Amino acid sequence: MRITLMRRHAGRKEAILNPITIAHLSDPHLPTEMAPPRLADRLNKRMFSYFSWRGHRRFVHRPEILARVMADITANHVNMIAVTGDLTNMGLPGECRNALRWLEGMPASCTVIPGNHDTLVHADWQQTVGLWQPWMGKLPFPFVRRMGPVALIGVSSAVPTPWFRATGTMGARQAARLRTILNETGRQGLCRIVMIHHPPVPGLAIPRKALRDPDNFADCIAHEGAEMVLHGHIHTATISSLPGPLGAVPVLGVASASARAHDPLRAAGWNRITVSSGDKGYTLAVTRRFFPEDGEAVTTQETVFELLSPSRSFPGISTDS
Repeated sequence: MRITLMRRHAGRKEAILNPITIAHLSDPHLPTEMAPPRLADRLNKRMFSYFSWRGHRRFVHRPEILARVMADITANHVNMIAVTGDLTNMGLPGECRNALRWLEGMPASCTVIPGNHDTLVHADWQQTVGLWQPWMGKLPFPFVRRMGPVALIGVSSAVPTPWFRATGTMGARQAARLRTILNETGRQGLCRIVMIHHPPVPGLAIPRKALRDPDNFADCIAHEGAEMVLHGHIHTATISSLPGPLGAVPVLGVASASARAHDPLRAAGWNRITVSSGDKGYTLAVTRRFFPEDGEAVTTQETVFELLSPSRSFPGISTDS
């Protein structure tokens, strides 16, 4: 399927002599046999997550499934890897150290942002998510990491929340900084791909798990544009969109990279995004590789987003596989 989008580049667009391929994965909830956390670490929201892991989630998020996904990414020889959060289950220091070792073994340049499970409670940054800073850009959020003309822009929606809620917040300060970054990278003619954990499109997440200030994010995209937005959180593969200044901006979600499921939209997988350029703009070709429970790997039909004429756009929300 080919979808024509329109986009404005105020500056000179850099030509991509060789296409750049990005692997987008999310929510690995790194499956480890965790020892029970200390009592002091359980007298908070982590207690609920621990019992959820012991009773159910450890049977869903499986190390052998995540290993298949990572082996598949390695075999595809991607140039960049984008991980949109929830590397852990409770955000404990030991889990974050385990995630650090996982990041160290990545087969390509990797960029990561935190998810709500990584920040369940207020914790020492240097002992938890801060361990992953080598895979982030210069902080504060949003940060920028660049490979050639591709700019990965990392937004954090991960904030501690009350029990039984998994909402996210971007905040006014990040929104102001994101607008500046999108404007500057747009002027440079870069291919701007924004990473955020919570889906920024209203309706994709139920209220108790949704982004609380989606208008902050949407306003940034509406005024400054972007070439694509990547998210995780809902453990479901989706394609949706947000309005941009000259047309709709594609928004891609992906299932958990470790999930055991028969449903093709929720089975573990990753998005393969190939960025190329021509005289008229960037082309982003997307396929999804997923692994149904007890089945062989499946590759979806390619969807091609062409950033061309200002006369057409890509509307609507779809969860087609």
